[in-house]
Amino acid sequence: MNTSSSPRLTQTGLTVFVVAVVAVVSGLAKFSGPVLTMGLAALAFIAICRILASRHLEGFSVERDLPRRACAGESFSMKLHLRAGARMPSGIVVNFTDPLAPAVRGRPFLFDLASPRSFRCTGLARRRGPIPSRRWLVSSTWPLGFFLTEQQGLFRDDHATLVLPKPWLPALLRERLERLSLESAERALDPADPVAEFRFLREFRHGDPVRGIHWPTSLRSGRLQYAETEPPRPKPFRYGIFLHSYEAPGTIITPETYEQVLRIAAGLLMKFQRDGIVVVFAQATHPPILLREHHEFSTLLETLALSRRCPQSSSEAIFGTGTKRLDPGDSFHDCDEVFVLSDGPLDGWEFAARMRFPHATCLDTSQLTSGPRPIRRVRTQARSSGHGITRS
Repeated sequence: MNTSSSPRLTQTGLTVFVVAVVAVVSGLAKFSGPVLTMGLAALAFIAICRILASRHLEGFSVERDLPRRACAGESFSMKLHLRAGARMPSGIVVNFTDPLAPAVRGRPFLFDLASPRSFRCTGLARRRGPIPSRRWLVSSTWPLGFFLTEQQGLFRDDHATLVLPKPWLPALLRERLERLSLESAERALDPADPVAEFRFLREFRHGDPVRGIHWPTSLRSGRLQYAETEPPRPKPFRYGIFLHSYEAPGTIITPETYEQVLRIAAGLLMKFQRDGIVVVFAQATHPPILLREHHEFSTLLETLALSRRCPQSSSEAIFGTGTKRLDPGDSFHDCDEVFVLSDGPLDGWEFAARMRFPHATCLDTSQLTSGPRPIRRVRTQARSSGHGITRS
C-alpha cells in the first residue's frame, strides 16, 4: 500500500506565498482593490497548485526483478519498472530512491506516459537472510516547483531473494587446503579392477602380472598377449565440516564472530562444490548431512543463510562425553580431514574436538580480521599460547 505525505512548500513556493500574503495585507491596509485582487488571485493559484501536487503521484508503482540468490556484501544486477499513475502528466521529472540500489538515491527521471520507465541497476545487500521489505520513495516538485510531494510504497518483487553468507577463506586456511591437496598426490591408489574391460592388447612384458594375460587371444596368435586395463586412480576425497557455537560460562560472544565463522563455512562449501569433493557436514546438535551433488551444496548454503546461533556451554554437549573416537559407522569415519569451526575460543573445545576427530583442522575466530591480510597463528600439536588455526 502506498503512503503519501502532504505537499510541503519549497523555497520558491514559500517566496510566492509570502508575496501573495503581503499583497493581500497591503490591499486591505490601503483599501487598494487591484492589489487585494492580485494577492487573492495569487493565493488561489497557490491553492490550485497544492491540490494538483497532492494528486499527481497517486497510483505510482514500482516492479522489481531480482535474482533468487545473492551474496552478502556483493553487488548483483536487478531491473526496475517505474509505472506512473493515471493522474501524472507526461514530461515531468521525478526523483526516485531504491534503498537496495546505492546508485538510485534521489535519481531524477523524465517520465513519458507512452512508455513506462524501465532500467537496470546494481543492488547491494549487506546482511545474510531474506532481503527485508523496504519502501521506495518518489518525490516531485510539479507543478511550477511550488510544492514538494513525496510518496512511498512497497516493491512488487517477482520473487523473494535470499542473501547467502559471503564466502571467505583466510590466507592460512588456503595454505592448509593446498598442503592437503599436495599430500593427496602421495596417497595410496585404488587398485585397478581386474574384471574391468581392458583398453587394448599388447605383448606380454617381463614384470607384468600373469593374471593379466588374455589367454584366448594368446592361444590364437601363438604369443602371450597382455590386457592393458585402466590405470589405478587416487582414492576420492571426502572432507568433513563440523560447525558449532561454544560459549563458556562468563564469556560474551558477539554476533559478528558467528557471522565470521559462517563466512568460512560458506567458503569451504563453495570450494569443495567446485572441486567435486564429497563433504559430510554437521552443525552441533543436528545430524550429519552427506553432500555429493551440486544442488545439495546449494541447499545447505541456503540453510546457513537462515541459520541462528545456538550456543553450547559445554564441550561434552557438542562432541559427546568421554574420549570416544570415530567408529566405522560414524558419518565422519571415512573423512580425510574434518574442519571444526567455532565462534568460541579454541582453548575451550580443541581437546574435545581432537578426541572426537583424530584428523582435524580446528579454527576459531579470535585471531581473524576481515582485512586484506588476515592474521592467524599456526599451532602444532604441542600447544602454544593464543588462539587460531591448528592442525593434526
